[in-house]
Amino acid sequence: MNAEKHLKEFLIHQIKQKLSRIQQEIQQLENPPPDLKILSYGIVIGYIDIVTEKEILSERIDKWKHLISQGDKLIILIPKDEKLKIMEILWKEGIAEKVSIGNYEINLFMP
Repeated sequence: MNAEKHLKEFLIHQIKQKLSRIQQEIQQLENPPPDLKILSYGIVIGYIDIVTEKEILSERIDKWKHLISQGDKLIILIPKDEKLKIMEILWKEGIAEKVSIGNYEINLFMP
């Protein structure tokens, strides 16, 4: 199993824990992107797509556009260092104002 897959599994676990506190359920999708579906009392309220540095591809952007065109809420979770790059791509594609951006950063502290 590669490092990116482990990273995504860790992030999905953290997201599930955080959103379960506010009565929202997370379902992993079989054919990402997006990676997750957010449900509240059985109703779909949005999607979360977890993006790693190597996954910024035009096919992914096309899927984001399709979700947005259907009126679904989309949250994109990106590495903190890639935020500027992703924002430039989203502005060029004309969808920056229609998505929410979250970021993640892994810090390791050793004694």
